[in-house]
Amino acid sequence: MRLLSFLVWTCFLAGVLIMLTSCSEEDVSSRSSSIEQRNNSFSLAEKKFPNPKLENFPQREALIEFSKRQDLVNHPWFIYILGDNGNPIGYYVGKTRPINSCNFLSSTEGIYNGPKGDLILTAPSFDGMYYGGGSASAACNSMFFFDWNTNAMIEIGSIKYFTSDQPLALDIKPILVKDK
Repeated sequence: MRLLSFLVWTCFLAGVLIMLTSCSEEDVSSRSSSIEQRNNSFSLAEKKFPNPKLENFPQREALIEFSKRQDLVNHPWFIYILGDNGNPIGYYVGKTRPINSCNFLSSTEGIYNGPKGDLILTAPSFDGMYYGGGSASAACNSMFFFDWNTNAMIEIGSIKYFTSDQPLALDIKPILVKDK
């Protein structure tokens, strides 16, 4: 027992000694010197090229317009489907932009108050289905939208596409929902 205690204390003291001697004053001084040089270089750069005074904020304006466009109702979206070579091969007209099939109207996590603390567990979505958990996203590779003319739900997955809120001048035909 004494031997075990001796070995534990010896290992502990050796670890403390290694930690205390690993950062010499020279290392700290060198690090401080490097930081000072970096700060001096940055000060020179700021003097030569000062930060501009922004007045227009076009990116913020674009994000606001982006949000407004997504909020439009009774406005068609043109969903262009691309072939493997990147060329547009057809398009849908949808009521919205394509929406990820793993967007939910409710949280898919529930809090369980257990005797040893709270746990976050997978909970069913509004449709009564469990969709994985722990950041599971394997089933989230598809998008859906509703056809403008027929209200047919269309789900697309693993294909390339892009959207526009205005029709583009491309020589391609619309993809139409067949009459019943």
